[in-house]
Amino acid sequence: MTTPLVIHGHFYQPPRENPWSNYIDGEPSAHPFPDWNARVQAECYRPNATTRITDGYGRIENIVNNYGNISFNFGPTLLSWMELHDPDTYARILAADRESVGRHGGHGNAIAQAYNHTILPLCNDRDRVTQVRWGMADFRHRFGREPESLWLPETACNEDTLDTLIDEGLRYVILSPFQAQRVRPLGAGEEDWEDVSDGQVDPTQAYLRYHRDGSGRSIALFFYDGQLARGIAFEGALATSQALVSHLHQPEPAEGRLVQTATDGESYGHHTKWGDRSLAHALMHEAPQHCFAPSNYGVFLEANPPRMEAELKPGPGGEGTSWSCAHGVGRWYRDCGCHTGGEANWNQAWRGPLRDALNLLRDHAAHIFETQGAELLKDPWAARDAYIALVLNRPANHFDFFHEHATRVLSEAEQVRALTLLELQRFAMLMYTSCGWFFSDLSGIETVQVMKYAARVMDLIGELEADVPRDAFLEVMAQAESNIPEHGNGAEVFRSMAEVSRISPRSLAAHLGISWLVAEDLEREVAAGYHYVRELARKESRGRITLATCRLTLESLATGSRHDFSLAAMHFGGIDFYCALKPYPGDARFKSASRRLWSRFSGASLPQLLRQVERDFGPEEFGLDNVLPGGRRRIAEVMFGNLVDTFAEQYARLYEDNRRIVEMLADSGLELPAELRTAAEYTLRRRFEEEIRRQQRSADPEAYERAVEISQEMARHGLAVTAGESGRIFDDIITGAVQSAIDEDTDEQWEVAGQLIALARRLRVQPSLEQAQNLFFDAVLAPQRPLSDAMRMVALRLRFSPVLVGHNDRGTSRGLTPPGTHDPQTTEL
Repeated sequence: MTTPLVIHGHFYQPPRENPWSNYIDGEPSAHPFPDWNARVQAECYRPNATTRITDGYGRIENIVNNYGNISFNFGPTLLSWMELHDPDTYARILAADRESVGRHGGHGNAIAQAYNHTILPLCNDRDRVTQVRWGMADFRHRFGREPESLWLPETACNEDTLDTLIDEGLRYVILSPFQAQRVRPLGAGEEDWEDVSDGQVDPTQAYLRYHRDGSGRSIALFFYDGQLARGIAFEGALATSQALVSHLHQPEPAEGRLVQTATDGESYGHHTKWGDRSLAHALMHEAPQHCFAPSNYGVFLEANPPRMEAELKPGPGGEGTSWSCAHGVGRWYRDCGCHTGGEANWNQAWRGPLRDALNLLRDHAAHIFETQGAELLKDPWAARDAYIALVLNRPANHFDFFHEHATRVLSEAEQVRALTLLELQRFAMLMYTSCGWFFSDLSGIETVQVMKYAARVMDLIGELEADVPRDAFLEVMAQAESNIPEHGNGAEVFRSMAEVSRISPRSLAAHLGISWLVAEDLEREVAAGYHYVRELARKESRGRITLATCRLTLESLATGSRHDFSLAAMHFGGIDFYCALKPYPGDARFKSASRRLWSRFSGASLPQLLRQVERDFGPEEFGLDNVLPGGRRRIAEVMFGNLVDTFAEQYARLYEDNRRIVEMLADSGLELPAELRTAAEYTLRRRFEEEIRRQQRSADPEAYERAVEISQEMARHGLAVTAGESGRIFDDIITGAVQSAIDEDTDEQWEVAGQLIALARRLRVQPSLEQAQNLFFDAVLAPQRPLSDAMRMVALRLRFSPVLVGHNDRGTSRGLTPPGTHDPQTTEL
């Protein structure tokens, strides 16, 4: 008898975008990646969408989308980031759910999640409902169907939360076994309750929980297998596929039973290297051999309705329970003892004041929302629930939204005010993202992030011309103490780490003005949540000084608020920048001011120019520190280019002047002195990368002969070709060649692709080949298209198994063979 197997992965990262810029500021702790989203994406989310199953020689036998074989949820804020930054992985996640819907009779593998991972039992009633409704709306938007379930952040749950899920029409929910209090057969008496509060609830079946209103409405509860979850997360079950399957426990022979568990999705690749591969191999091969059939909760529940009823533990004071806090939900508002490390004398007493301060700000914002919103919106809170549609479709057409929710036809200014009120509420909910309390210290990046949301809430209150309770907020925050003495208390952390991230429309305008000085199209026409338009623009250079003037208009994508500036910016060379701006005075006055400034540009001294700029475009002044981090990096690349070129010329001269000595030392087998080695390595690598960039638009392998010569010269000297920029460029070249071969499907194009892959070996650039492999597998191997000799050669050079492509000495037929079937005589070409 085959047993259904459901492994649920909870895939989530806290929202990391700066609340003012919509960009993620650098997170050095994620090195070598720019931020933690990018790191976990590379280590977990992307690998699970294209998991390699390999033979004993590391050659690919299959590429598996793990999301098609597990139950999963993704945080909505994470998916919004992924849609922009890794659309291929995003598309594969959605495709996996669509495929599972077809395979499981309408029951997909994906489930929804409460919107921004707020601990629902600690929400007030309005926020809890909105978090559920926003999470469901986001799911419909992305997956194109109704969710059957919703992941509760940290599985945090209480009676109010379950009633809300039932009210919203959800069918089931996944909980920890330690959240169950007692169970009994449906229809049994009070004396038949069985206590399971020690975590020994049977995880092989579903349980029913009725709504407290007596209506008979209900939701199914799945209590995951805690022992299996521990094995996956902490006990090495992902070391191999065999180890994972050995942790599965067959239930007692009976109909209507399953094996299931829930874990952090980051276990599969981020927490455990190659965990994605162990999971894929186990579900594709090992589990079926042991009579387990990968499934999902929805299809199981349809065939096996609950026969038992369950009650949950109320938690301390009835506050609820969770999977990651042994003290109910204390981890998110008090020093309960749960933490993630730190020094021996550290505490988390800061959690209470942090939540108290945010509650104060939330309630103040709610009062403003209700009082100002009542004039503009029929039901402000219903409008907030519906606002997610605009968040998901920016820039959005607001006509339908206001037609349904506005009290009357609103003027443009009234629409801006209404949308600002709704943005106020969005950020007021983001303040409660659970990671703000999860870790060890008040100054951690996740905790500072929720403080940034609080600062953004205050800014929006100010835009609404209401009283900003900053002093009261800081008074409460001052009661929170960091464990790191130099960081001080919560008020100091807020001022030094959160508020400094603020970007005003004026500072954004200065950023755009200064950036424009060094690159014509440095920014897109959208920056930091604003659409911008540059008009009446002029930019010229005289010697080392560059001057630019323009009218710059910003329009918020979220609220439609407009900011119109008159701007003048100057670059004096090096890293010296200056920008002055003021509200736009009208075309006539702007043109007059511009004429005066430009008339003096060629002849006036620098102090005279600065005084003229200050008179006509000031008095507000800005410098390089007002440029957004990404803009600073690009400016640095431009500004220091000449300096780098000077160093490069000196290294090249040193190398060329001593080239004969270098060659003689190499021929004699002697190691180069460090100084000569550095000069040779830098010079040859730079020449190599320049040659690769020069030819990167060419798909002709012969165009890279000069690069091959340089690579060979480096090899003679024992110098390595770095896999950095050259590797990335050549990876793109190969990917483009494979895509062209797929599109045109001619032997000539396939031969070119194969030659370019072989050329990478001669160049020693070591491209990843990941995207090219995915393209080839999806278009050729998965559909099992007939392979020409040229296509087969491409497959082998892309490191696919000879057995998979029908190329071995024993004549094995081509097909998606089980892992481990390979020809040890065949080497990679």
